[in-house]
Amino acid sequence: MEVWLTFALFLTRGVIQILGQNGLDELSVPQGLTLQPDLSSQTLSLTWESDSSFFDIEVFHTELMNVVLNETFASKADPATGQHVWMWRSALPLECTSHSVQIRARNQQAVSQWSPLQTIPGSDLPEKSAPQMYPQDKVVSVGSNMTFCCIVGEGMSFGLIQYQKQQFGATRLSRRSYATTIANLSASRATGTNVVCSSKTMAITGAVVFVGYPPGDEGLVCETRDLTSAECSWKKGRDTHLKTKRTRTKYTLNGRDCLEANKGKIFQCNWTSWEDSWTLVGQNPLGSVQLNDSAPLADRVYPLAPVHMTAVDVKAWNVTLKWSWTVAAYEKLEMICQLKFDGRGLSSLRNYSGTGLSSVVLDGLWPDVDYTVSVRCGSLHNFWKWGDMSASYSIRTKMDCPDPPDVWVYRDSETTGRVLWKHLSESESHGTLDGYEVYHNASEEDRWTTVSPFHNTFSYPITLTNSSDITVAVAARNPAGLSQPSTVTIPAYRADSQLTVSEVSGTNGGFDLSWQPDVNVSRRYVVEWIPTGCTGLCSVDWLKVPESNTSVRVQTDSLEAGVQYTLSLYALSAGTTTVLQRWNGYIQEMIPAQSVDLSANQTGSDVLLSWNSIPMKQQRGYIRGYNIYLANAGHLKLIANVSDPEVRSYRITDLSMGSYKFLVKAYNSAGEDAGTPVSIKLEMNADMLVIGILVSLGGMFCLLILISIFCYRKREWVKKAFYPEIPGPKVPGDWSSPQGLLDVKPPPHSLVLVGTPEEEFIKGGLVPVPEKDEYSDVEVDTDSDEPAPPTYYQVSGDGCHTSDSSGSSTFSVGSTQTEITYTGIQSPTSLHGAYGGGGYKPQMQPAMDPQFESDFEDNSNVGYKPQCSWQHDSPDAENLSGSLGSPTSVTSSQFLIPESSEEKPQSSNTWFHSFLSGRS
Repeated sequence: MEVWLTFALFLTRGVIQILGQNGLDELSVPQGLTLQPDLSSQTLSLTWESDSSFFDIEVFHTELMNVVLNETFASKADPATGQHVWMWRSALPLECTSHSVQIRARNQQAVSQWSPLQTIPGSDLPEKSAPQMYPQDKVVSVGSNMTFCCIVGEGMSFGLIQYQKQQFGATRLSRRSYATTIANLSASRATGTNVVCSSKTMAITGAVVFVGYPPGDEGLVCETRDLTSAECSWKKGRDTHLKTKRTRTKYTLNGRDCLEANKGKIFQCNWTSWEDSWTLVGQNPLGSVQLNDSAPLADRVYPLAPVHMTAVDVKAWNVTLKWSWTVAAYEKLEMICQLKFDGRGLSSLRNYSGTGLSSVVLDGLWPDVDYTVSVRCGSLHNFWKWGDMSASYSIRTKMDCPDPPDVWVYRDSETTGRVLWKHLSESESHGTLDGYEVYHNASEEDRWTTVSPFHNTFSYPITLTNSSDITVAVAARNPAGLSQPSTVTIPAYRADSQLTVSEVSGTNGGFDLSWQPDVNVSRRYVVEWIPTGCTGLCSVDWLKVPESNTSVRVQTDSLEAGVQYTLSLYALSAGTTTVLQRWNGYIQEMIPAQSVDLSANQTGSDVLLSWNSIPMKQQRGYIRGYNIYLANAGHLKLIANVSDPEVRSYRITDLSMGSYKFLVKAYNSAGEDAGTPVSIKLEMNADMLVIGILVSLGGMFCLLILISIFCYRKREWVKKAFYPEIPGPKVPGDWSSPQGLLDVKPPPHSLVLVGTPEEEFIKGGLVPVPEKDEYSDVEVDTDSDEPAPPTYYQVSGDGCHTSDSSGSSTFSVGSTQTEITYTGIQSPTSLHGAYGGGGYKPQMQPAMDPQFESDFEDNSNVGYKPQCSWQHDSPDAENLSGSLGSPTSVTSSQFLIPESSEEKPQSSNTWFHSFLSGRS
């Protein structure tokens, strides 16, 4: 270690020798250094002596030798003292740690050696072992940055620094000292803001800082109250947040302290004498403000309030007031005074002027009214402001005779009426009313009647005639006397039926009425209104209109919405009152308050709804009609609208049987009422049942007639479609005489039994033969209306016999099994003659001669060849026995055999056949 120290000293000496050879020894080290601290401003002041003008300076934190400042500056010596001065403001409080300063001279070629260190000891020296924090009670502006340091005690450890609940780390300055910088400080409370230094476990020490603003007062004004002294006041600026005795703002007025300026909220300063110019200075640790004002005394007179106000003369309509002044100089001052008086809920102002004014007469008052009066004054010339208001003084004016009441006569019939008058208000009664006196000239004498007002009686009933020259007078009375009588001529009675009543609609809570001018009006018009339909003691109101007017708006608090009023216009002339016009109307229509009384009656399948009209008071508007609804599962369906309000019924037709619910709602311009429901169940009664049966029968009869007419008109078609004619066999040629064998093949459905039942089993019967296709070749006369003659086949034991309906000839055809005879149906007479018995007798086969038989065989290939294989005794005959003896043919609806021989032969045509064929 010693070796290194010896080497360092040798090296240093060599450097110094080299520098000395370069001319450094030519500049001398600054001498007479003095370092002075200013702890409050955190400033170091260094003084020295030197011939140089440029210097290098360094500032250290002594214990750790941390360089705080290193700069080069120019400095000129003070000619008087020959000393240089350098000042430096430290951001860190000088108490936080020791500070050392050294300086050297400099020129363009060389620098001197550093001066010895000048040290200012801090509070972190070992002999000061108590914990401390700086700065203490510092006052700074809002928004400033500030550095705080904490010096911990011996043996303590540093933790943190806290400001307004914010924690900050710190920089170590020395063994015991730590510092931190807080930026943008906010305004503090009146008592300042605490900064706390804590160890890791507890608070060690702290400081208080005051953050605020410089003063900002404005508006200095000086005025005089007594025409001698001065009273200066001003408006306070923004809050400085500096409230302590040391930090608050201090004021001076023209260089004299204003000690009373900060007392409470008063910012004023008084002086015993007036000066035309004033200067106010306000100052606190952060700055100052200066305010100026100037004015002559006469321009700044601010009088005091009058005192001892009294009323020396009180009357009904005016009062004389008097007051005194506390300043004798006011007796020579020309002033203006303002009286404020309150009465009847109104406030008024009156101005009076004069020299040393101390008494006035206050007129325009009302009798028997309490008033409160106060007064204030000001300078008449060069008026500055009103002085202070005096204390209030109460007075009550005397009574006077009442005003004449507003009188009207309402006639509710030809012989009765009521004298009406309106209640006198406080401003009209001029005192407490004792009563009213009503006068009217009767038929032979005049009389006075006193009516007491204590029962709110403002009417008097009278008996009248229909004369138009009856006059009524009413006078009011109070302790001061009787009013002038108010007269009115009773109008002649006119019912609504005698006048044309117009409809008027209200607007904004009133009625706007207009009329044509009447040349007979000499005094005025009167508009009267009452609730329509009112009987008894109705609420009657009226309004008097000058005769020059032809319109008026009627609007009072007594008019109610939903009430119909009748308004009448009267013309008042000398000795007569005439009704000119009448209106009905609502100021506002409302929904009807009551529904109609509804009933329902069944008439067949119709329902007749009937209802009564709504009473006038419940209509609350002009009924414009009725809406009829059908209620169905809570839903209303509009089925009809009756727009005529005079109609009171409605018929609903063609309803099916069942239950129904109907509602009828009356409506006006405001809407519908709630509606009245009615339910009805439609049922079938006896009359309806008979009518239904008759209608059904009539319908069926008409239908049958229509069908018959149709069938008649379409008889050919119907005949062919439903009753076609069956064609008979038709062979060309003359069949009046036998011309040979006829080959006939009968259809199978044409063979029926012909004969009586006895003969069926004895002789045999008609047997159907299967139809052959060749039969279709027979030509049918479709043009004839006569039915074709049917062909019958008779079965006998020895053969088949064929009978033609023409009866012209008979043929017998032999066969190995049976015979068929074709013959016509004979009448009962001919049959009886031939066979001697009644009923049908079949033709028996005659003996055939050989010649005819040969001819028959020769013609075997022509005509009809019956098959006669069926024998009566064969088994098949038993199967046919059930059908034998049938009275009709299968292909015809005609009876073939009469029931008895006595009956006349029937035609083969029926009535239906005749109807279809169009025959009679």
